[in-house]
Amino acid sequence: MNILVTLDSLHDSGAYLEKSFKLIQKLQGKQVLLLDVVDTAELETIEAVAATFDEELVASKKVALADLVKELQGRYPALAITGSIKTGNPKSCIVKAAKDSQADLVISGSHHYSNVEYLLYHGSVSAYLAKHLPCDLFIIKNPAD
Repeated sequence: MNILVTLDSLHDSGAYLEKSFKLIQKLQGKQVLLLDVVDTAELETIEAVAATFDEELVASKKVALADLVKELQGRYPALAITGSIKTGNPKSCIVKAAKDSQADLVISGSHHYSNVEYLLYHGSVSAYLAKHLPCDLFIIKNPAD
């Protein structure tokens, strides 16, 4: 089973990943793709420094992701774990990555946005994924539970 796990710095990543990997083990997953998307829409508000900042952010995220993959591979040696950084709209990047990797399942988190935040962020990523993914979606709402 190929499983795509979305990453997001807003999550309590330790609890989120712990819960994700418990699920992956229960489902007897074999291949795991950790996907982190740099949302370029957030960077457009600071257009003058966006290009440089974007490159630096992606570079630092690549290093952090490589370290995370190495750590998780050590903890879960039976899994083939890879990582990927994409830039763009998280909704479309996640759907494309799921298609490209032939994912059987996508694991994602929930932000619990207020109504105003929901409008500012152009709607729910989870709702978009549920509608457009070619595979199943598992949403982790409360990583600490």
